[in-house]
Amino acid sequence: MTATVEVPTPEAIAAAPAGRRLLAWAPPAAVAVMIAAGLTYYGVPLLTVAIFAAYLALGVILPGTLIWRGVRGRSGWFVEDVAAGLAVGYSCEVLVYIVCRWFGLPLLTVAWAVATVAAFAAVPRLRRHWRGSDRPEERTPFWWSLILSASAVILFYWSCVRFFRTHDLSEPGSRAPDADSPFHLALLGEAKHHMPLMSPWLPDQPVLYHWFVYAEMSATSWITGIEPHTLLIRLSPLPMIIGFLVLVGVLGRRLTGEYWAGAAAAVITFFALTPAPYQWRLNGWFSTFATNAYEDGSSLRAQLWTSPTQTFGAVLFAALALALVEALAESTRLRWALVVLLTAAVTGAKATFLPMLLAGLLLVVVTRILTRRRVHRGALLAAGLAFVALLFAQFVLFGGAAQGMAIDPLHFAQISGAPYSTGFARPDPSPALWRLVLVTLITLLCWAFIWPGLLGLARLVKGRRPDPQIAADPVILVLGIGLSGVGALMIFGHEGGAEGWFMVSGRPYLSLAAAVGLALVTPPGLPRRRTLIAACGAVATGALIMIGVRELGSQRAPGIAVTGGYVGTAWQLVWPYLLITVLVGVAVFVIHRSRRLPAKQTLVAAVLTGVCLVGTVVHLYLTSREASTTGFHGVRPADPYITAGSEKAGRWLRDHSDPDDVVATNAHCLIGKDRPEGCDNRHFSLSAYTERRFLVESWGFTNRTHERAAETKRNAVYVPFWDERKLADNDAAFHDPSAVTIGRLRDVYRVRWLMVDETYETPNPGLADVAKFRFRAGRIAVYEIER
Repeated sequence: MTATVEVPTPEAIAAAPAGRRLLAWAPPAAVAVMIAAGLTYYGVPLLTVAIFAAYLALGVILPGTLIWRGVRGRSGWFVEDVAAGLAVGYSCEVLVYIVCRWFGLPLLTVAWAVATVAAFAAVPRLRRHWRGSDRPEERTPFWWSLILSASAVILFYWSCVRFFRTHDLSEPGSRAPDADSPFHLALLGEAKHHMPLMSPWLPDQPVLYHWFVYAEMSATSWITGIEPHTLLIRLSPLPMIIGFLVLVGVLGRRLTGEYWAGAAAAVITFFALTPAPYQWRLNGWFSTFATNAYEDGSSLRAQLWTSPTQTFGAVLFAALALALVEALAESTRLRWALVVLLTAAVTGAKATFLPMLLAGLLLVVVTRILTRRRVHRGALLAAGLAFVALLFAQFVLFGGAAQGMAIDPLHFAQISGAPYSTGFARPDPSPALWRLVLVTLITLLCWAFIWPGLLGLARLVKGRRPDPQIAADPVILVLGIGLSGVGALMIFGHEGGAEGWFMVSGRPYLSLAAAVGLALVTPPGLPRRRTLIAACGAVATGALIMIGVRELGSQRAPGIAVTGGYVGTAWQLVWPYLLITVLVGVAVFVIHRSRRLPAKQTLVAAVLTGVCLVGTVVHLYLTSREASTTGFHGVRPADPYITAGSEKAGRWLRDHSDPDDVVATNAHCLIGKDRPEGCDNRHFSLSAYTERRFLVESWGFTNRTHERAAETKRNAVYVPFWDERKLADNDAAFHDPSAVTIGRLRDVYRVRWLMVDETYETPNPGLADVAKFRFRAGRIAVYEIER
């Protein structure tokens, strides 16, 4: 067996006492307890946690797992069944909810889960799927469980200190979230009450966006009664994050047959970050060179939480990749039905995944033609399915909208963190080509440090595989998915840096391919203890190299850090990477010259991994230090931009109005975020808390806004509203309230409620004469227009 750690043989597992086998359950059980305690600490009642966990287990995971096992025809590795079952359950829940919500019966969504569980309990030939597998090789090793559980704890801790601590559930802490959270909450409220979705802050604009995650949270809210805000910023993304982590580990084991490769893939995906040898802070989209795994360096936010669409799409797509690996190897109608189900769910979950899937499948088809002179029918069928789904997504769900994405080669190189921090790359219309090329070369070097195992895939091409169970087609599939993310990052550009999501989406699959490469170059039959000691030493060597370079950079030694002009800032950007490369080269030379070290190519990869892991340790240290000085409930340093009383007044209106009621407000721009460019049109907080549609709350993040931005060559965030007549009629009711202005809102636009934000202007005292005052909270007043 190929191994770098001590892995028990199937015979040893079978002979182990039951108590020892149950030991693998201890780490995930401890994780569950820690998560429950952490959620309680951050304002979620323990009863709410229990209700959510019960629904997730019985209403999503259990029926999804039964379907997964039923399609495969047997029970498999329990961890794999449950992780894939989570994604299958999500897919069924979302698709059923869309239909039920369309017909006004959202609570009927739970019927799919009840029917599935009942069928597997009542039908004799399906009952066997309730039992787990008895195969010794499908019992989870304790060390594998420990590594994945420790990774989950780190991600949860990161969620606490980077997101929970700055996103409170109530005021005043909830008044300064990231700019996107009110947007997500507004769409969640829209999905809870309407189908199809319109932009609730401007309801004449359709939602041309990947919105299935809001349907999932809406279904959960209806069935459990949990507040949507609590689901969005505390509960719902958690199982998606952990499920995605486990699925990466499962895929790594499935591709190689080795547990250690699965654990390596998970660790590389989440914790092998871009080498960052600088002491100064890097600000920019997707952190240094657009390769950070889970944090946006521009505002130190946790991407896993600020983009629930990405997190939801990632867990569904990982399950789809797993289903495709099985379907391509053993094609049956049921397996392909499962592929269709997961593809349908991914179609509306995240737009970036379908073209990447198509690229990976086409690479499998082309490779099979070139190497065996025949077509891989399964891959061609799956590619056709992906292409149809892509067309449906682009022209039906997204209405053919580009949402600001355009062909703009090396755009990421202009907005990466390090160039902005040094002043090396400036946002001028025509940045110097040599600057972009230099940043791109450093980016490629960073990727080489993260994924050195990709070089081991050469053995797959040459046919020199130490383990014959490593099949070429699945590996080519994940490699193609990952490389397509790299290609999209290089080719496309978006004013908000959205091309970086292609890289974030492809990163796990490059990590999986790199883990396979490591398995291919690791000789079988190595002395386990000696190999483990050598690997740990190699990781420590890489870490010491990075720490030394960072410390050297902090000393600002004369002759090393040159300042002044582009030449100086270019040298500041480049010299740490040159020094790291030289020192790593020395370590590699020593490894290859040694006659006593085992698995030399694997040890080289371990050195590079040590270099990359330092970034994770530094991030965790800095966040822990910040949390200890400000307190876990410390106020976000940014100025609040949501008006005091918005949450309380919004929920009052939600509880005293009909979901079809239309509201008007005088607040359209974000206070505290105004710039010389103009009004920041991302004001979504009122529609978010009320779960109601507004005549004109704002107009940001709509396709019409992106079109206007392209026409006027302006940033979409500062594009003015195009319908001057509607905006004038809306604002006249607040500036000059009268029977005429209020009547026009009521009779022409069917407005029923008014929400006055007194932060923007002193309310006209005449408003109370033509509209009925109903409620006040903070600086928000609610009026009702009588019919």
